[in-house]
Amino acid sequence: MKPYEGKTAVIVGKVLDDERLLDVPKLSVCALAVTETARARIEKSGGEVITFDQLALRSPTGENTMLLRGRKHQREVYRHFFGVAKNVKPYVRAKGRKFESARGRRASRGYKKKSA
Repeated sequence: MKPYEGKTAVIVGKVLDDERLLDVPKLSVCALAVTETARARIEKSGGEVITFDQLALRSPTGENTMLLRGRKHQREVYRHFFGVAKNVKPYVRAKGRKFESARGRRASRGYKKKSA
């Protein structure tokens, strides 16, 4: 991690252990919560885990930090938004014959709406 040496990874969330990552590089991590196994692996590689209070004292302006986040549209509600998702999922009670199968959903019922 040459370009990130000397920087602190800041995660607003929980850091979990992932066994697929075979060797953990030496890094400084700041997070809301860290599991015991993830903390052990980070500290074993020579890194450190700090809290947001310690980060505020160490670099008040946020200098030498990288803010990491997960996927922006990960929540299930985004599957129902038109324009965000390709295959928009309607809010329905069930997927049976009598539900959401009227006009706009099939050509035999007047018209079929083309997906964008």
